[in-house]
Amino acid sequence: MYICEELGFFLDKISKILHENNIRVRVFPNICQSSFADTLSIKTFFIRPEDVSIYATFVDVFELIADETRQEVVYKIYKQEKWFGKIQELIPTFKGDLDSRYILDSFGVVRTQCGKRCLYKPGSCTICDRFSELAKTFETNKIVIRTAKKKD
Repeated sequence: MYICEELGFFLDKISKILHENNIRVRVFPNICQSSFADTLSIKTFFIRPEDVSIYATFVDVFELIADETRQEVVYKIYKQEKWFGKIQELIPTFKGDLDSRYILDSFGVVRTQCGKRCLYKPGSCTICDRFSELAKTFETNKIVIRTAKKKD
């Protein structure tokens, strides 16, 4: 079953129900998804390559969307689980100049189970905004976040 838009923020709960019923979970990681057109990109559902191993607990199939000229490169980046650049360069629907190198590793962990509180309980969560602000501070001060090594 495809999980997209706001449902991506409930993956911890949704995947449990689907897996108990032998249903595989599929996502489009490299597209910003929201039911609302004016949603800031950082608050849409997408998955950075660095977060694939976190989401793999809940997701069975990561289906990448890319034209023929970019398909192989995007696949390799997600397979390596590393992206050293602006999110928009990899996820073209992302608006803004946020650089993946400066985002804390816990970004994906928080988003798999946040329940999109920023939408459903306004003011109760601003964690995506904080991650974004902190990333900008790290970038200004040239502090690169090194992700944990992927185990082979």
